[in-house]
Amino acid sequence: MNTPDAELEAIVQRGLGAYRAGLFYEAHELWEAGWRDEPDPVRKALLQGLILVAAALHKLTRMRSPSGAVRLLDKAHARLAGVPEGMGGVAVGLLSGDIARAARAIEQLASEGRTELDASLLPRMEVTDEIASSSPAGARPRA
Repeated sequence: MNTPDAELEAIVQRGLGAYRAGLFYEAHELWEAGWRDEPDPVRKALLQGLILVAAALHKLTRMRSPSGAVRLLDKAHARLAGVPEGMGGVAVGLLSGDIARAARAIEQLASEGRTELDASLLPRMEVTDEIASSSPAGARPRA
């Protein structure tokens, strides 16, 4: 029997592969399928935050709309504010910090009339276990 936590982690993982491959629209669609059926408001907020990040990057990379991307990233940041660290296996604190950093970088690009964002500035969606295993002595970063 799957627990609600295991189900949420499975939903997150489905979209994560697409996100990491730069398939932002596809990641958005995969997470949205789980979001529609999620009854818990905090879990729903996590999924909506992920959806908004993916939609923002699609908006930037495919539609060339930096202002739209920044608006969506700001909404994602706000949505994730009440989500506890590690929910769905996601390093929420890391993601939130990266969202803010990416939004500011996109604003700078827009002021220069550009839309290409360096891949190093994409918000990282890391699984908390991956971070723990890559940190010294399995230490987990603080949110």
